[in-house]
Amino acid sequence: MIRIVAIEDEPHALRHLVKMLSELPGVLVVGEAVNGVEGLAKISELRPDAVFLDIRMPGLDGIELMQLLPEPRPALVFTTAHKDHALDAFDGGAVHYLLKPISRIGVAQALSRIRPHQDPLQEEWLRLPVRMKGQRRLLRPEEIDALVADLGDCLAWTKEGTLRVEGTLTHWEGRLAAHGFTRAHRNALVRLEAVVGLSEADELVLPTGRISVAKRRLEEIQRTLGL
Repeated sequence: MIRIVAIEDEPHALRHLVKMLSELPGVLVVGEAVNGVEGLAKISELRPDAVFLDIRMPGLDGIELMQLLPEPRPALVFTTAHKDHALDAFDGGAVHYLLKPISRIGVAQALSRIRPHQDPLQEEWLRLPVRMKGQRRLLRPEEIDALVADLGDCLAWTKEGTLRVEGTLTHWEGRLAAHGFTRAHRNALVRLEAVVGLSEADELVLPTGRISVAKRRLEEIQRTLGL
């Protein structure tokens, strides 16, 4: 479990950040603060594993707060609308720097820098943000049969229909490999556990449709499926 304090002087931005963090397994937001002075007190009191904090805040800004933290310090993730403080943040020991508007992908990437790469939570944290009926939803990898590139984002094939996923196919390929996804052709990833057959036309048959297999990928996929 990662215990986190979130510090942000904009109430709406704070609620949004806490919501995204709280949606992920193995994460507990133990404290919130709306300015640097209050945030420093929360960190001293609660001793979190990590702190997500804004840089520009009245009174005590994020960089000044960082410099006042005693050792051992929590992992620091800065959240800001300004790029010009990144060097100061990393020089001070920050593990990540998120530019606003903050996305769920960005939050997951920040958490991956806090935990060791081999930590089992790395896989459990993975969610794919989709836009659905004017709202955003987070999908678990096992809810997706295939991911198809489309106009800079991806389309997820699910039992609820085709849903648009934020992020490119290349971005998701490496992250989904541990969840049994493989490249079927240049523009598609397939979750092999979802495959129910291989057609005579060399198409992977899924509950949600069919995906053609590139010739150079066919032998490896057949071997993996035991065909």
